Amino acid sequence: MSDFQMPSVELGDFVFFYPHPGAEPEIAQVIKPGARAVTLWVTAPGFGGMERTSVHHKDDPGIRENAEWAKLGAWEHKPKDSRLTILAEKVSLLERKLDALEPRKAPKGQ
Repeated sequence: MSDFQMPSVELGDFVFFYPHPGAEPEIAQVIKPGARAVTLWVTAPGFGGMERTSVHHKDDPGIRENAEWAKLGAWEHKPKDSRLTILAEKVSLLERKLDALEPRKAPKGQ
């Protein structure tokens, strides 16, 4: 087996899940990260979702070497939405402007 290093992923990350090669991606959330595979909660509109265990990254050569792994599907990182970064920067700027107008008061009792 190769010494493939799965890309870093954390509990709660949203990723794309592919049930089989050539399938359209489905949105999934990491519910258990592992060293070589992850457990995902795959969103199923109108149904809720489904747990998928032992899902390997799409670039893991083991998927091509082991048919059982391939049957479990594959995952890859979902591209980050740049709008979130822009919104976070705008909120930070607004907070600084508000603080300049009126410093925040400490909660009572402190």
